[in-house]
Amino acid sequence: MYHNDENRYHQMHLRQRLTRFVTLLGIVFAITVAVVVTQRLSDDALALLVGLLIAGVPLLVLVSLLLFLLLRQPPRRPIQPQQQVIPPIILQIPPTASATPPALPDYGTRWDLPEETKGQRQWDVIGEE
Repeated sequence: MYHNDENRYHQMHLRQRLTRFVTLLGIVFAITVAVVVTQRLSDDALALLVGLLIAGVPLLVLVSLLLFLLLRQPPRRPIQPQQQVIPPIILQIPPTASATPPALPDYGTRWDLPEETKGQRQWDVIGEE
């Protein structure tokens, strides 16, 4: 049992040492890349990078935090519109059997034709005798 605890301790110690080594290697790589890039960039490009680091990154973090807080809230229920009572529409349609004269004068149309002439058409052919 003592051997098992000692093995676990060495594994944890090895994992911790490996994590420190990889972290240190990443930091050294980042510093090396930063030095090489800053030596090759112009003054204007460096000014742009510094401006982005000072203003852009904090603003990005702030907007991301706000979006996270807004999306984390439970969804709101939509407001139900109140039931509106629509009054009934009553249409009064005059009977179709009686022909009522129009409100405005209709020049040339006779509304008081006798019953036998309604529905019949008379044709006058012009040019033939």
